[in-house]
Amino acid sequence: MSHKPVAPGAPVISAHYSEIALKGKNRGMFQRKLRDNMMTAMAGEPVASCNHIESRFLVRMSDPEATERVADKLGRVFGLQWLSISETMPRTEDHDADIARLREVAVTLTHRDAGAAKNFMVKTRRSDRGFPLDSPTLSARVGEAVHKQFGLPVHLKDPDFIIHVLVLKEEILVFTRKMRGAGGLPFGVSGKLLVLLSGGIDSPVAAWMMMKRGCRPHFIHFYAGRNIHEADIGKIERLAQGLARWSAKPLTVHMVPVYPYEVRAVGVVDDSHDMVLFRRFMVKTAERMAYRRKCHALVTGDSVGQVASQTLPNLRAISPDVTLPILRPLVGLDKIEITDLSRRIGVFETSIEPYRDCCSIRSPKPELNARPETLEMLSEKIDLMAAVTEAITTSVKIKIGVNGRIED
Repeated sequence: MSHKPVAPGAPVISAHYSEIALKGKNRGMFQRKLRDNMMTAMAGEPVASCNHIESRFLVRMSDPEATERVADKLGRVFGLQWLSISETMPRTEDHDADIARLREVAVTLTHRDAGAAKNFMVKTRRSDRGFPLDSPTLSARVGEAVHKQFGLPVHLKDPDFIIHVLVLKEEILVFTRKMRGAGGLPFGVSGKLLVLLSGGIDSPVAAWMMMKRGCRPHFIHFYAGRNIHEADIGKIERLAQGLARWSAKPLTVHMVPVYPYEVRAVGVVDDSHDMVLFRRFMVKTAERMAYRRKCHALVTGDSVGQVASQTLPNLRAISPDVTLPILRPLVGLDKIEITDLSRRIGVFETSIEPYRDCCSIRSPKPELNARPETLEMLSEKIDLMAAVTEAITTSVKIKIGVNGRIED
């Protein structure tokens, strides 16, 4: 049956959170941080207001044409569980007229969005209990209008199409499209971490997973070559730039040369122990840098058994004396799961670009069951801590934003 669309009200982005609602007395702090991060993500956009109303933020645009673009940006703000672009209806004292208008808007949205749906349902939530109709009755009234117009049957279990109705004190929101948010906790509420960033797939995903838990990452990357001018760090900058799209602040990357380790290890460390001792050098250097940057933990992209340096004995041998926690968010994931996340984050294509990673040029047959005492003996033999000191003092700090490097 044909239908002449009724123009709904100005669109509103309804941004919902979930985990924050469980924070009890600290909830206000999380809400304020989330709103600050949302405003950072929307900087430069025509946002008229961003108000907190009943477990959600309602973002109103001064230019409706920017609504989809702003919703996409908010989809990368950690702490938001899902978003919807909602049509809004101001409530009046004439409840019958409000219900009639609501039915018209629901029919209009069904005409626009239902597509090839074979059934539907209406989900109503009354945040204002003073509304004269309860949720089931209001759903039935709205559903009746949609069924009459399009002939679609109501299906309450796993429907093809859902019309959401949210009754607030001063307005009614109606939406049919629900977009997945980033989830987790607001960026920055959980403190700082130092992430060992390689040129591969795993470590950017590990960083993203900790960002999702509210952590602010700093990064350390070990490059091949004597100095930063000999290094091809463009890929690392692009990886950081991809992660910056999910960050409320520019990201700091410490570029550290591996030369101080290599000049001490050559001819002294046997090939079988070179990889694990090199990993120890990286972790000890990261630990030193983390204390300087006041970070609370280290983060690596380790997944048990994925490569030779990530066997359980080697993970134990590399860091028995590291005094900061080492977080390994990928530890139980396989490569397919990690790759899927990399694609979702938007860094996969950059991650697979060719790159002379310093780990890839180590011995192809490393020890699988290194012992802590063996690595400790080799560390003393080559004066590993002197290598750490030299690496730190010759490191270079860069900052990366959504548009690339912003300062040295």
